[in-house]
Amino acid sequence: MRIGPRTTNTLAKKRYLILYFILITLSAQPPILWIWFFWHFFPSLNLTFYILFPFVFFLGILLLIISSIVIAKIFLIFINIFHKPKEGVFLRHKNDKDFCYWSLRSVIKKWPIWLARQLSLPFLEILVFKILGVKTSFSNSLYEGWIDCEFVEFGKNVKIGQGSLITSNIIIKDKLIIKKVTIQDNVIIGAHAVVLPGTKIDADTILDAISMTNINQHLEGNSIYHGSPAKKIKNPFKIIDKTTLEEAIFKENNIEKYNPEDLKVEGKELSIPFHFYIIAGWIIIGCSFIMPGFLFFLFTFGILIPDLFSITFSLSILLNLKTIIMLLTPLVLAGLYLLHLFFVALFTRWFYKLADKRGPAQGIFDRKLSEASKVLDYYHFRSFLLKYPVFAFVRSPFPWLVNWELKFIGSNKIGKGTVFEDTFFHSHNNFGDNCYIGTYAHITNHLVDGVYGEENLTFFGAQIGNNCIFSSSSGALPGTEMGDNSTILPMSATIKYDKLGESGIYAHFPAKKLSKEEIKEITGGEYIEE
Repeated sequence: MRIGPRTTNTLAKKRYLILYFILITLSAQPPILWIWFFWHFFPSLNLTFYILFPFVFFLGILLLIISSIVIAKIFLIFINIFHKPKEGVFLRHKNDKDFCYWSLRSVIKKWPIWLARQLSLPFLEILVFKILGVKTSFSNSLYEGWIDCEFVEFGKNVKIGQGSLITSNIIIKDKLIIKKVTIQDNVIIGAHAVVLPGTKIDADTILDAISMTNINQHLEGNSIYHGSPAKKIKNPFKIIDKTTLEEAIFKENNIEKYNPEDLKVEGKELSIPFHFYIIAGWIIIGCSFIMPGFLFFLFTFGILIPDLFSITFSLSILLNLKTIIMLLTPLVLAGLYLLHLFFVALFTRWFYKLADKRGPAQGIFDRKLSEASKVLDYYHFRSFLLKYPVFAFVRSPFPWLVNWELKFIGSNKIGKGTVFEDTFFHSHNNFGDNCYIGTYAHITNHLVDGVYGEENLTFFGAQIGNNCIFSSSSGALPGTEMGDNSTILPMSATIKYDKLGESGIYAHFPAKKLSKEEIKEITGGEYIEE
């Protein structure tokens, strides 16, 4: 998963996408002018043009990112005049003004954030944070975790571990809670840790890996915290003798020994030939570019170059009809990108239906060399088919389309208004209306039981009711059934075949329904169970 700055994929109102496309169009104008200016000096497209073009193109991308950040900032300033962002507890409903503006701010920020994440340059992501309102420093290492882009404040020399999550908002049942997160100097957040809204972490503190704070929790300075919820376990110690520490970690007696025989694997021939995987992947990925690529060629060499780039560069031209070409170019490119995504979904649908007819129904299967194993090859092939399509949609600048994609392919049933953040996807998991699946949540349809060579595969999809919430870094094992209006809090998961009732708030592993007192403790008093 690609980590870095994040905004929610919640789309309170579809008309917000109009503003999103306006932002894309306006931010694309400076790089178009830059390429046009460069093109004017090489009308014959000589060798020098091709040598310089990669550098000019890269500068154009940087210009696109910077212009998108600046224009998004202008939009945010304008919107915040009408409704200033604020902390609090709000209804998760389109009639709630604070919820809608929270969603609108996220839509505006999504384009510059998506662009900055494509280059994987940490200083660009820090720049996005600073301009879009997060107080931070270039001395911080933030690109390894997911971090919200509002109501978050960092000191200096902060280190965020891989897969960790710094979130200033959380959805619990029908409520949206927004609280500022403050992390002071020299703080280390361990891998896959979760920092919930309202958390305050004082200087020189370490939050251990796979730990979680409660809402509004205060972590004292010069301390080490561990667990879920995080509890202070000790004060940090200074490493005086580096050699002694290295010996304690790497001395031979500490290295676990393995029997080489236990690591041997008996191979088997797949009932689906390997070249069929290659062919399917090539068609889904490669052929999905054919029509968009052809149309891109026609637009570039039939309209863009002869009617714009080949004309002498002059700002006065911007006042005539040539402006229409400049404005339409980003929309045409966005349309070709969407066409590529459509063909990805279409070709995947064809192969998926073929594999679904031959693949196993839900159940428990022996993975030994048997007829059942041959049937399972289609299960693995079916999983393979979803990898690139899910990647292409979720990592695109239009992640809202993943709902349509999964329903179009036929792998899942997804109700109206359901939101998927940057999360894991599996077939045969079905969701009701208005569900919310948070960042890094994992609802799986399969689980391998036992030791290699003797194990079974449990394959059952999850059935999720209406208005259900899976918070960030939560999960569910195969066969989970979840009643309407229930929530699983972060760092919690169900067991196999678990059945969660309606209107409950669940936490821990295995997930259990919380009492009112437990809910108050975890939510820092922000959520009151009715």
